[in-house]
Amino acid sequence: MKTTEHNRLLPRLEALAFYLLLLVIIGLLGWLSLRYDQTWDWSKSGRNSLDPVSAEILKRLEEPLKITSYAPDNPALRDQISAVIDRYRRSSDKIEFSFINPTMQPEQARSLGIQVSGELVLEYQGRIEKLRDLDEESISNSIQRLAHQGERWLAAVSGHGERSFDDQANHDLGEFGSELLSKGLRVQSLNLTQGLQVPDNTSVLILAGPQTPLLSGEVTLVLDYIERGGNLLWLTDPASNPEQADNLQPLSERLDISLLPGTIVDASAASLGLDNPAYAIVPQYPQHPTTAGFNLLTLYPYATALQTRESRDWKQTPILTTLERAWNETGEIRGEVQRDMELGEMAGPLTIGVALEREVNGKEQRILVIGDGDFLSNAFLGNGGNLDLGINLIRWLSSDDQLLNIPARTAQDTRLELSPVMGALIGIGFLLVLPILFLGAGVVIWLRRRNS
Repeated sequence: MKTTEHNRLLPRLEALAFYLLLLVIIGLLGWLSLRYDQTWDWSKSGRNSLDPVSAEILKRLEEPLKITSYAPDNPALRDQISAVIDRYRRSSDKIEFSFINPTMQPEQARSLGIQVSGELVLEYQGRIEKLRDLDEESISNSIQRLAHQGERWLAAVSGHGERSFDDQANHDLGEFGSELLSKGLRVQSLNLTQGLQVPDNTSVLILAGPQTPLLSGEVTLVLDYIERGGNLLWLTDPASNPEQADNLQPLSERLDISLLPGTIVDASAASLGLDNPAYAIVPQYPQHPTTAGFNLLTLYPYATALQTRESRDWKQTPILTTLERAWNETGEIRGEVQRDMELGEMAGPLTIGVALEREVNGKEQRILVIGDGDFLSNAFLGNGGNLDLGINLIRWLSSDDQLLNIPARTAQDTRLELSPVMGALIGIGFLLVLPILFLGAGVVIWLRRRNS
């Protein structure tokens, strides 16, 4: 009797011990999952984890990087954004991520210029960048620009009535200068009469529409800077007097560029509701790094047309081109204006901006000549995509577009490609063969049970 009860009790105790141990193991696994975070990326291209280059960038962060996504309370959208940012959070404890519903904070979203649901705002050491693309290359490039040690200096030539990057007059570039500063690009005034050369730590030299002629010695300093391989942004405008135009002739000749006389007028301006024909309109752009993927309309008031000559030194790329109904008006822009071919007025499309590139001492030199400075001025910066284009131009000149080169990792293991024959066999197997086998197995089991 005792043996029988013992034999019955022992399996129950063993089962109870097994379930208790199972509960303990589950509890320990849960505790370990909360204490330690470990993930494995088994995708073929490693698309669910960061590229080693991106991980290396995160190691350079000295302070917390705050990432804010302005997304509505849409679980699907927020989960998609979180999946991307979580890759960075797993690689660094300095990433602070949060969501803000733009409908609940409209003034804050409006002040930052948020236009797309899910747009990211990255803040680091007082500088900010906005991102609409949620791919690794865009985010990592932005982080690297923000974490870039030291500010890159842009030197703007001063002393001749140039547009100021600090002042707020309509013709000045103060607002654009503030945008550059928020991205780690500081514009410093440079008086060429006080030095023997342009400083070597100058990332980009800016010539922003001088109103009075430069001294011959100053022009020589600019030419020397170019010969040393320095990057240049030249914002030129229609000359108000012949002396002003001739003063920088050595520079235009060195760049193999000539400035056409007159001011560009565009007959298409009226169709867009513009009451001034002296607005040049640029709706399309070439596949050049300065405008790659850029599709916003930009406006150029009172611009001058550029013409390139065949060059042995420079790779020349027109990046800003007007519509066909534009021409360079050499007379007064008053009332109705018409193109006069006898005065040498050329029909569009006309070139407003040219990118020049060459290699000097193993380093790529970049120069931009834009036939207008008003498009970046305080009065016109908010028109169309003028601000975004201006940022793109400066980034290209300061070589920010080469900070990171992460190859796109395609999801090679998410598609199943089958030949027509294989697809037909699988379809027949699932739709015909398997149902017949299941039905046959059921009949056999039923017959055996009936005969037993």
